[in-house]
Amino acid sequence: MEFQEVRDIIERLRGGATSRLPYDQIRALICELAKGGVYQSYSMPEDFSVHRARRVEDKKWFTSVDDLGPPPPEKTIDYGRCHQPGRPLCYCSLYEDTALAEVEAVLGEHYVISTFILPKGSVLIPIGDLDHFRRTGETYIGQSVLQTAEPYKEVLAREDGLATVLTDAFLADEFIKPATTPTDYKITSALSDVLLNGDLSPRTPIDAIIYPSVGFREGRNFAILPGIHRSKMKLVEAETKIIEITDVLGYGIFSYQMLSTLKSVSPNGGLNWEPLHK
Repeated sequence: MEFQEVRDIIERLRGGATSRLPYDQIRALICELAKGGVYQSYSMPEDFSVHRARRVEDKKWFTSVDDLGPPPPEKTIDYGRCHQPGRPLCYCSLYEDTALAEVEAVLGEHYVISTFILPKGSVLIPIGDLDHFRRTGETYIGQSVLQTAEPYKEVLAREDGLATVLTDAFLADEFIKPATTPTDYKITSALSDVLLNGDLSPRTPIDAIIYPSVGFREGRNFAILPGIHRSKMKLVEAETKIIEITDVLGYGIFSYQMLSTLKSVSPNGGLNWEPLHK
């Protein structure tokens, strides 16, 4: 796509398209825009841990292992950062503090922090990675997969690479913008759908996307397909816990006290908590 075409689409999307246009039209524009980006998938060379924070409603502790995963489709009624109505995803973060920042943890409330293993061989696509590399010289994956930087170096060295750079910068910026209404998520959920469904080109099936955090500067989040959560990810029982937030200092800094750790999961999926004495 020519630079001016890219610029025209971006200006159109910036001009209030999320509130004026139906989702299908926005998705079509994003698909055209994304064709000029650099979206490469990586097979992770080793297991790594991800964390998911969930608020405990009315301080009633979760009872089923299903409660720790993505919500069911019938409860997914609005657009989110990467999902759309009726099509939930499992959101996780690379670190606990990022997970708490993403759910805007509140003083005095209880939260479950679940730790999962995303196994070796999981296939990820990063969003905004070119923009991050342009600014910092590092990729999201970093030293784990050294070749991840090569396509970005090639784009930055090309005389006609400006359209690709602008595309990635715009989409990366959309992912770190706070949203005030569900319509604010249409652009990011559309790009996520385009990538997870392989619209751009035939590719290895994708397990998850990795994208920058809104709530925690330099944090990284994962949007994982529900089927992958069920079939590939392993709950780390010893690192799954219920906490109470005791201080919120801002900047992603929280203090909390442990209320319980997960002792075991029963054969029928029941959660057996072990309360801790104060």
